[in-house]
Amino acid sequence: MCLEGGCGACIVAVEVLEADGTKKVFAVNSCLVSIFSCHGWKILTNEGIGNPLIGYHAIQKLLVENNGTQCGFCSCGMVMSMYALHESGPKTRAEIENSFGSNLCRCTGYRPILTAFKKLASDSDDIIEIDDVEDVGLCSKTKCASKCQQICKKTPVYFDLEPAKWMKVYKLVDLLEILRTTGNRLYMLVAGNTSRGVYLLTPSTTPEIYIDVTEVKELTTYTVLDTSLILGGNMNLTDTMSLFRKIARKNRKFVYLDKMADHLDLVAHVPVRNIGTLAGNLMIKHDHNEFPSDVFLILETVAATLVIVDVDENEIRVSPREFLRIDMKKKVIKQIHLPAYGSDYYYGSYKIMPRAQHAHAMINAGFLLRINNLGQVKSARLVYGAINPTFVHASKTEALLLNKPLFNDNVLQQIYQSLDQELNPDWVLPDPSPSFRKQLAINLFYKYVLSIAPPQKISERNKSGATLISRPVSTGTQQIYSKQELYPLTQPVIKVEALAQASGEAEYLLDMPDLPNQLHCVFVKAQAIAGSTITNLDPVKALNNPDVVAFYSAKDIPGLNNIAVANLKMLVEEKLFCNETVQHFSQPVGIVVATNLEAAEAAAKLVEISTTPPTKKPLFTLQDVLAANETSRIKHHTSFVAKSKGTDVKAVIKSKTSLRGQYHFHMETQNCVVIPTEDGLDVFPGTQFMNGIQGAISQVINMPSQKINTFVRRLGGAFGAKVTRNAFVSSAAALAAFKLNKPVKMWMNFQDNMDIIGKRFPFYVEYEVGVNASGVIQYLTANLYTDLGIGGNEPLDHFLIEQFQNCYIVDTWTFDTYGVTTDNAAACYTRAPGTVEGLAAIETIMDHIANTLKLDPVAVRRANMNGPANTLLVDCLDDLIKSDDIEKRKENIEQYNQANKWKKKGLSVIPMRFTLQVGLNYTTVVSIYNLDGGVAVSHGGIEMGQGINTKVAQVCAYKFGIPMEKVSVKPSYNVVTANSDLSGGSITSESVVYALIQACDVLLARIKPIRDKNPNATWEELIQLCYLNYVCLSANGFYSPNEPGIQSYPIFAVIALEVEVDILTGKHEILRLDVLEDVGQSMSPLIDIGQLEGALVMGLGYYSTEELIFNEEGKLLTNRPWNYKVPGAKDIPQDFRVRFSNKSLNPVGVLKSKAIAEPPICLTIALPLALRAAVASARKEASPGNTSWYPIDGPSTVENTLLNSLSNYKQFSL
Repeated sequence: MCLEGGCGACIVAVEVLEADGTKKVFAVNSCLVSIFSCHGWKILTNEGIGNPLIGYHAIQKLLVENNGTQCGFCSCGMVMSMYALHESGPKTRAEIENSFGSNLCRCTGYRPILTAFKKLASDSDDIIEIDDVEDVGLCSKTKCASKCQQICKKTPVYFDLEPAKWMKVYKLVDLLEILRTTGNRLYMLVAGNTSRGVYLLTPSTTPEIYIDVTEVKELTTYTVLDTSLILGGNMNLTDTMSLFRKIARKNRKFVYLDKMADHLDLVAHVPVRNIGTLAGNLMIKHDHNEFPSDVFLILETVAATLVIVDVDENEIRVSPREFLRIDMKKKVIKQIHLPAYGSDYYYGSYKIMPRAQHAHAMINAGFLLRINNLGQVKSARLVYGAINPTFVHASKTEALLLNKPLFNDNVLQQIYQSLDQELNPDWVLPDPSPSFRKQLAINLFYKYVLSIAPPQKISERNKSGATLISRPVSTGTQQIYSKQELYPLTQPVIKVEALAQASGEAEYLLDMPDLPNQLHCVFVKAQAIAGSTITNLDPVKALNNPDVVAFYSAKDIPGLNNIAVANLKMLVEEKLFCNETVQHFSQPVGIVVATNLEAAEAAAKLVEISTTPPTKKPLFTLQDVLAANETSRIKHHTSFVAKSKGTDVKAVIKSKTSLRGQYHFHMETQNCVVIPTEDGLDVFPGTQFMNGIQGAISQVINMPSQKINTFVRRLGGAFGAKVTRNAFVSSAAALAAFKLNKPVKMWMNFQDNMDIIGKRFPFYVEYEVGVNASGVIQYLTANLYTDLGIGGNEPLDHFLIEQFQNCYIVDTWTFDTYGVTTDNAAACYTRAPGTVEGLAAIETIMDHIANTLKLDPVAVRRANMNGPANTLLVDCLDDLIKSDDIEKRKENIEQYNQANKWKKKGLSVIPMRFTLQVGLNYTTVVSIYNLDGGVAVSHGGIEMGQGINTKVAQVCAYKFGIPMEKVSVKPSYNVVTANSDLSGGSITSESVVYALIQACDVLLARIKPIRDKNPNATWEELIQLCYLNYVCLSANGFYSPNEPGIQSYPIFAVIALEVEVDILTGKHEILRLDVLEDVGQSMSPLIDIGQLEGALVMGLGYYSTEELIFNEEGKLLTNRPWNYKVPGAKDIPQDFRVRFSNKSLNPVGVLKSKAIAEPPICLTIALPLALRAAVASARKEASPGNTSWYPIDGPSTVENTLLNSLSNYKQFSL
């Protein structure tokens, strides 16, 4: 999916035979590994370890049984990571949980996946039997039903792959000989090829010669001497870590290696470390000095030396720092020497990242001091990364430290001042700000000093600064309710597609085999600032490639250059291809069509676009537009006017809050396949809205809608991005297919997907509120602004207005909403659009009131709550506060914060009334087959991981009184379910079920006369009798919001979230999260619990790690997994508790249920509020004259948290 080892969807297991004949199994990212590197390997895929023919593997079944799949796009990678991990030897629960930094999941929130896999741990209470895959699989070499008995001979391998060559060598002498003969041709030494995940190859950096050095023996061995450890330069990081821990346990002179192993554990993730090498990492640093290499840092810290050998076998020894200045052409890092150290040396190293795992350092640091028994520093090494490309040592500070008594506050203040003067971070976006990085760098040295100081020299309050926040193995509890008498309705069943997803059988668009003559198309992006005028498009260079078939731009469109369908209430024009003024950076100007994807992507970069600069300065943010007073861009939407105004005003509070965008991060990027047919087009779009795709294609290529057939089996995630945005992709692919009369596939790469497709609506609110002494609002005025980008076809005001009111008395409130046009890609629906922002705004105001009046935030919320209208919410709030011991925990937090200066805790409790607003319409068709009584259902919803097909199967089986196994849910198809609306807004599942019930009732009414005559007939017999009596066994149902009894309803939920913050680093841990939600009578509790947990973790990412950063031209810089960080498996709450209320049956809901997919994400505003509560304690100590309040401005990143703490080195003491 990402093509850089950043998501884990492509992970496979590799089996190799060691020299002694033992089997070694490890995971790799298949997107990084060249096929030629696989020489001598056995590759195991998900389908290879378990499938219907040989039986499913225990790991696949565990994932399914524990509800570990939703959209399923990440499931294969998850399974293979666990398979390789399990095959590599016994692992504890902690080791398993630590090993999934490689695998991202946007749907589940990770908890069920970790629960499943930790059952395989050596310290688990569960006993899981796993058969050896060799017992059932065939060896890829000998085709025998056992492992290979022979080891391949180690002779050089050569492939001539014009224009490139591939060689694999096993001896250093052979490697040097090849280097001697390369001449001036560009070559690359290849081991893991993991550098491609950092710095993508370009035409100018693509080698002509690849030399595989993975198995060069001299580069992969090690020697332990009394004075040093000698490592082969090409040892992989996994083996190096294992060796470090082994030696550290046995040799006191190398105790520091254990901490170095800890640091290496933070480099990338397990599959990368399995094949990524020490030398490879160092060479990235050599070629890109700005790269914050952790390998380089820790080696330089301990004064390691590198042995470099040239083609004449001459060797030199250099430090890592000296190595950066050496011309490495035709040279190889042969060895790395690490010295032994005595007990008077103190090593420490740090890596501060935006999330827990799999991220490069914002700052990394390594320290090595030699301290005598008087506490004097006799030698010092202070090494920093990510300061600027040339900075390695804090040399002046090192000199200042010599012979100084370290554990003296006056001396330390001199050191901090020296670092302040010596550290000069550059600022190259999207890196964090220089002020943050400098402060963090100084803080890390202080943390190191606290960690090595004699305990008696440190005050009790400062001891918390010595360590990073520890994280135990996470736990989770889920409490659900079901009624056995209604089964399969309310039964906690696994998803109907789960086993197919976990075993790789589930088909996504990417899995569709290419058809004969199929073509591929790629967008050509305008790399120009908004407002630029296109003066010329020249595709000649692109068309010179013989694999390139065509280039199409706006002038080639036979219909409208507009994907917005007016008949679907989309009234703002959205151009398929920009043809005059560039509206946003990376706006598509056309497509290149080629015989293969690689050629299309390369050619797209060759289309020359000439532009003239804009005449007016573009406006990229809401604040830009407001500051410029560009009234033409600000559209007033709605006014909410107060009915009264209170007079008991004791305090007036004014402030502002802003939220930024969020990328959906659906694992499956935007895609579509279009196939010309005899009467039109068969379209396979990755969309949430078939009707919208049909309409967009119809008007773009000027084809009647009845000639366009759309089919959707499933999506690999969506979260709103595929409602209207997929129309760009599908219309472009349809244009190419129509013009060329050939099948066309469009599969956007990750960067194009992020560059072109809009994100969550940014949001800004200005407010003034007058309150009495108890915090009761006497009046409130607010202006709520939503950033539409260049769009406006996805309205959200109705969601925003409702959620801003939440559960409170609003008689004294006046607020206005506005839509603002900015020069960005059209913002689009993202899980809970408008409601996330509305709740965040009002709950921030409630916290601001409590902070100003120094009241309990829960008390302020209760004082303003509309109790009579929210009795169930009051019950839920009372329940959670009592059962989760909130009052006692708040007391403990207060005591903890008083006792600790450098770690602080915070707790936030948020109640929510989420109004589920009905609308849209859907069709469901049910067919019963006389052959065996099987039932097929096709509905107008889209399965994208939310479990709609499972709920449909459950309800269908419930209505007919048959086993679920007799029900098959078919792909959505616009001929069968014409005019169905978009899948979204949390209402689709229950709406489709409503239509299903209608269809089932029609069929049951038709069947009833036959049943009455044959009361003892089995279902199968009954259906055959109906067939023989000419009963129609197919019916459709229709959901309309105009149906009697259909109405909006409230969903109630409460969250309590507790955090701990390391004030010196800005890092935090979510210690515990409790959610109690009212879901009515859940149709499918396991499905719903999964939606609840997944939504929560997506929200936690929005408010913490996910940051969209643009340059001054509006170009998105965080457009890769490398720098856009969604939460990982170790970012979820340590203690994750979710439960459903058992006090509610929804009288107006379908089968008494309530929606689930979107409400929980709104609750996660509790995270920044809890963080602010923790940081407030630090702010009071750092600057007593400053207010502890600060406005939320985007995600509470590590950087924002640290800077908002107001801490600085002048406060540091022992």
